[in-house]
Amino acid sequence: MARKKAARKKKGQKRLLLWFSLVLLLLCTIAATAYLVFLRPGTLKPLSPPIASAPKKKPAPLPAKPASPPPLVAPLAVKKTPEPAQLPMISIIIDDMGFQDKICADLIALDLNLSFAFLPFGPHTATQLTEARRKNRDILLHLPMQAQDSKWTPGPGALLTSMSSREIQATLARDIAAVPHAMGVNNHMGSSFTENRAAMQSFLAGLKEHNLFFLDSLTSARSVGFPMAKEMGLRTAQRDIFLDNSQDPQQVVKQLDALISLARKRGSAIGIGHPHQATLDALKRYQKQLQDRIQLVGISRLLK
Repeated sequence: MARKKAARKKKGQKRLLLWFSLVLLLLCTIAATAYLVFLRPGTLKPLSPPIASAPKKKPAPLPAKPASPPPLVAPLAVKKTPEPAQLPMISIIIDDMGFQDKICADLIALDLNLSFAFLPFGPHTATQLTEARRKNRDILLHLPMQAQDSKWTPGPGALLTSMSSREIQATLARDIAAVPHAMGVNNHMGSSFTENRAAMQSFLAGLKEHNLFFLDSLTSARSVGFPMAKEMGLRTAQRDIFLDNSQDPQQVVKQLDALISLARKRGSAIGIGHPHQATLDALKRYQKQLQDRIQLVGISRLLK
């Protein structure tokens, strides 16, 4: 009996120990779960919303750099090199273009800014005019006009004092059409026509209508062309020196010297030459001096 009681008591102790172990295991499991869910770092949720961080302030701008004090000694002024005095301007017009072949072509070929006046209806006008325009030279109509001495025939397209105003303007229109791209007109001969106020009035009115300038070749000291053109509001100028009345190259060079001297006194001067061998030779010989001593310009630069 006593043995059975001891066995039951021992069995009850084992059962109690087992229950105690199960309860302890359950408590450990609950504690571990609570730790993992609630107490592990990073898992706790804030009880209240986070406080907004204050906006970052921009750094205050640096104070402006104080202006440098003025130098105690003023800087030395830089001396400018004086510009060379402006060279005088000269225009050289070659008259009677369009009738001779080689010498006119040789004059156009010169490395000089010459101006060229073409007679109307010349056999070589078209070719020479094209080449002169290609080199950007000033082009004029060299208009035949009646001379004092009847033995001098001006040539086709001439204006005569016996013509009516309508005839003068009609002839002028044909002559202008024969020399396309002409910027202006100068007279061929014309010592009689340019002295006649009525004839010149009709002629200059026609030029104004065509918007062309007038260069008075001044074949007569009594010519009214230049002052009348100014009165009528045309662009105009007049010749100063004929370069080749003498067919000696040395004399032509002397005339070129005189033209330069005149330009130095007045600032500009106008010379007229012709397609003569002496003129071509003198211009070739004098070419370097013309390029160095003066400004050789087209006649359109010297109009008033």
